[in-house]
Amino acid sequence: MKTALRTICAAGVALGLAGFASAASAQETETRGNIYNQTHFQPGLYVGGGLGWGWSDDDDDWTWKGIAGWRLNQYLAVQGFYADLTDITVAGVSSDVDTFGAELLASFPVSDTMAIYGKGGLHNYDEVGSGRDTSWLAGAGVDFALSDNMSLRTEWTHYDLDSDDVDEASVQIVFGF
Repeated sequence: MKTALRTICAAGVALGLAGFASAASAQETETRGNIYNQTHFQPGLYVGGGLGWGWSDDDDDWTWKGIAGWRLNQYLAVQGFYADLTDITVAGVSSDVDTFGAELLASFPVSDTMAIYGKGGLHNYDEVGSGRDTSWLAGAGVDFALSDNMSLRTEWTHYDLDSDDVDEASVQIVFGF
């Protein structure tokens, strides 16, 4: 039943994102030129945060994340994050998983106001019953420019943990400087 519910939720999110992408692409841009070259996609500092839904083999729950990063150019960025992930149950003990880490984002502009990206990195998480540990993460997402210094991201991230991996689908608002 949980698998069917997750599939239905994922399909609903995908359809909503497709509708948002269509509406965002249809918006008129200013006559100053390519808005992609005038938004946060250009080199510089950015900060943001978001909410999401995380799941593991046995559990699922709301998540939240804070990010800060530096865009090196329109194709590459490095960012740090702190995330509060789902409850994980190991040997009958349930505990929140908090993690922080660093990621490298590789972006590709699809249009003047949208870019797709993949990411990978390392994270340090609180392993249930055994203290902190470090492992890898990977993900992908879409970045929609809402204005010259603000965007909306939708992304999926997979966090590798020793006991039980966590996947997260999230929406984030990002402010560029």
